[in-house]
Amino acid sequence: MKRTIRAGVVIAATLLASKAVALQVGDAAPDFIASSTEGEIELSQVVETGSVVLALYYADFTSG
Repeated sequence: MKRTIRAGVVIAATLLASKAVALQVGDAAPDFIASSTEGEIELSQVVETGSVVLALYYADFTSG
């Protein structure tokens, strides 16, 4: 339970700090930089090569 509450707080703080806005169907995703197995990647550069699928695996590869 503590882990769930902590995760919720982290997500909420991240959204507030980033001034996130809800996207609607068909909206373009905002550009971002993320870590990958191939180093850092930028969405705007990757999307130039074709379609991109974004997936979130919360707590993947962790003990929780």
